[in-house]
Amino acid sequence: MAFCPNCGTQYETLPMRCQCGYLFGSAQPVVVPVVAPVASSGPARFEFSGDGGALAMMYLKTILLSFVTLGIYSFWGRTEIRRYLWSNVRFVGQPFSYHGTGKELFLGWLKFFGMFLAVFGSIAVFSLYGDKEFAPFAALLFYVGLALLVPVAIHGALRYRYSRTAWQGRRFSYRGNLFELAKVFWLGALLTAITLSIYLPYFLNDLRKYIVNNSWYGTQRFEFTGGGRDLRWPYIKFLLLFFPTATLYRFWFQGEQTRYYWAKTKFGGTAFESSVSGGGLFFLTLTNGLLTAFTLGIAYPWAVCRQFRYTLENLRLSSLPNIVADGTAIEAGDAFGDALGAALGTDAGIDAGFGL
Repeated sequence: MAFCPNCGTQYETLPMRCQCGYLFGSAQPVVVPVVAPVASSGPARFEFSGDGGALAMMYLKTILLSFVTLGIYSFWGRTEIRRYLWSNVRFVGQPFSYHGTGKELFLGWLKFFGMFLAVFGSIAVFSLYGDKEFAPFAALLFYVGLALLVPVAIHGALRYRYSRTAWQGRRFSYRGNLFELAKVFWLGALLTAITLSIYLPYFLNDLRKYIVNNSWYGTQRFEFTGGGRDLRWPYIKFLLLFFPTATLYRFWFQGEQTRYYWAKTKFGGTAFESSVSGGGLFFLTLTNGLLTAFTLGIAYPWAVCRQFRYTLENLRLSSLPNIVADGTAIEAGDAFGDALGAALGTDAGIDAGFGL
């Protein structure tokens, strides 16, 4: 079985030309093994096979070469790390793959840096050399400008990372609209502020619904059917227990929220299942923190692998979904949103991103 490297269309016997126009004679097709049969009544599982030692060598190489190249190599190093981690994520035994490049991340960062200098540099100049009464307004304008860019970062990072992620030769894609996402984000943020955070479960649910319902694998769309009201009382319980438990109850709320979100997410008519727990998240966070702190950061790659492994090995689909083999045009995007998200501290990816 082979796939077109351009659009991902699956073929049992290769034609001269793919339906997208790609000539197979111009390069070798991407050959991947057929998915091992999975009983329809059993769960379709994820797994992670990455090794902390191998990842540590990549981090060390990235740090050393970034120092020598004044930070320029960091974009290629991050890409190598992403490619390694993605390739060690498996679904029913078949690995994911990452197709981004260091050059894309570097150009995205240059675009972001140019915008930052042009916009916020102008504000800084006016605040320093303009009327002194303008200084507070300039500071407010700066922070408002950063906040306004959050939906841009989320939208751009999703488009970029999804379009560079593939499974069995077919790419994922995010097909949302920036202005629609911004409306969901800002309405939710405003109502959350007005209600002193009580609206937060509705806000996060609506944001997730928009993103998931605009996420595709090939020609198939993911579906999210959750409602914010279902997490209203768990969230109020979290607020009531936050300080009495010295903030520790947040892990149990996070576990309940994660299980709910995945249970309401479907692909190919099949629902996801997550078995993460508050106790598991607490133990993972505590041990990862201690491991990283007592080794002065040396064990951070092992902590990353442990986090990937816990998340993925507690995630499955209730049965193997019906996957359509048709190819589709890839919704591509540049890495500007990825760079912007890194600068603002937002994140996007396969339900996490892990800061990569």
